Parts: sequence; C-alpha cells; structure tokens
Amino acid sequence: MAKRHILPTVLIAIAAIVALFPIVFTVASSFMSGTEIADRYTAEITETNAGDFNSSGIHFVRFGLIPEQPTLDQYKELLLNSPDYLRMFWNSVLLVVPVLIGQCVLAPLAAFGIENLRWKYKEAIYFTYIIVMLMPTQILLVPNFIVAGWLGIRENYLAIILPAMFHPLGVFLVRQQLKNFPKECLEAAQLDGAGAFQAYRYIVRPNLTSVIAALAVLLFADNWNIVDQAVVFLKETFDNPLSVYLGTVVSGDPGMFFAVSVFYLIPALLVFFLGQDYLAEGIALSGVKA
Repeated sequence: MAKRHILPTVLIAIAAIVALFPIVFTVASSFMSGTEIADRYTAEITETNAGDFNSSGIHFVRFGLIPEQPTLDQYKELLLNSPDYLRMFWNSVLLVVPVLIGQCVLAPLAAFGIENLRWKYKEAIYFTYIIVMLMPTQILLVPNFIVAGWLGIRENYLAIILPAMFHPLGVFLVRQQLKNFPKECLEAAQLDGAGAFQAYRYIVRPNLTSVIAALAVLLFADNWNIVDQAVVFLKETFDNPLSVYLGTVVSGDPGMFFAVSVFYLIPALLVFFLGQDYLAEGIALSGVKA
C-alpha cells in the first residue's frame, strides 16, 4: 500500500469503528442479564458491584463487550410475553410503508413536472420546497398540527403520514437526476405524439430506478425513527411506533431495553444492506451534472 494511502485508510477505519461501536455495544449488552447491566453501567449498589466503590464512594463503570453469563431470557420475554412490542412494531410498519409508497410514486412525478414542464412560478415553488426541506422537523410540527386540526385527522396516523409523504426531499433528489436526462429523448417522444405522462411513464421513469431506491432507503431511515411527530399527534399509548416504545422500556429492565433495541435495528440494517448500492449510485447521479 502506498504511503499516501495509509493515513486516509487509517482515518476511514477509525470512522468505521466509531460508527459500528454503538451497534456492537447494543448487541453484546442484549445478551447480558438486567442485573449484570445494572452492575456494570449504573450507580445502583448491588451485592456484586459493592466492591467496585472506592474509598470516596465513586463507582467506576466496568465496561466490557463480553457478557459474564450470556442469557437469552430477555429475548424470550420480549417475543413470548411482550404483546406491546409486537403491536408497536406493526405500528411502525403502518407508518413507514405508506410514506415510502407515496413518496416513491409522487416525488418523481412532481420532479418531472418541475423540471420538464413549462408553467408559471415553478422555480419560486421549487425554491419554497427547498426552504421547507431545510427546516427542522420541530418547526414544521406547529403548522402541521394546525392543518391536521382543520382536516380533522389529529390523533390519526394520517397526521404523520401525509406530511411525510409530501416531504420535499424526494422531489429534490429526483430533480437533480432529471437535470442530467437528455432533453432530446423527450422532444423526440413529443414529435411522435406522446403526451407528458406517456413520456414520463415509458421514457423517464425506467431511468429513475436508482434514485428512487436511494430515496426509499433514506425515507425508511428517517421515518422508522420518528419520535416527535408520534408524541405530538398520537395520544393513545397503544398507537405509538416502536421508536417511542423504546423510551418506555428504558425505565424498566435494562436487559429488555437492549433486546428491543436489537430488534429495532434489524429492519433498518436490512433495508440499508439491500439498498446500499442503489443508495450510493442514486446519490451520485443526483449530484453530478453533465
């Protein structure tokens, strides 16, 4: 390996270790009993960690990734005796899937209309889209809450799904790729008598697979982790997604918390590994202008 490549490789390796460490820590801790986790990582005095306190009364964390007595009890408890977990899991699925379908259908259509059709104020509207995209979610909660009240959908999943379905991120990513799409193809289709929708369906849409797949991965990661929207719009505990349920588990058995966290990570990791090639390709195509 050339010397000039050593430093970048080391930096990338360090960044990878830092990024993967929380996952490894969570998985390892999920095989520890609640008592062992309390002994290792909390200030609670137990029979097994009382000797860890020094003369000044300070308890040092006994960090380690290898469980002293590995156990699957928390996984058994989670899968067999925790109906709340399964309900919250499906709540998350019910929130994420409509957003993915809606965005992957509507965002390319909107981006095509903005990029290739001529109509008044389209750039002003697109600029507004970008401004909204850059705003923190917490700022948008207030207008979303007001509009949800007008529509009568507060305390309903639609109050979360509809704003997410029309989030500007999808339009932005797809339009960036459409800037590279040869306009000659659309002009030729127009000369052959194809309308705008036909041109989109048969010419443009088949070339957007990568960016739409990349969009789906990003949307899944974003919406699988929603917390603020659920807390604001959903009042019934049994309607909450898994991301909110995690917060309630923290106050209970710590071993159960890590087990729930592992199951919570699995769908996101699967989606990422299945779509990582599309993610890299889609973002690259969206950022390169011919």
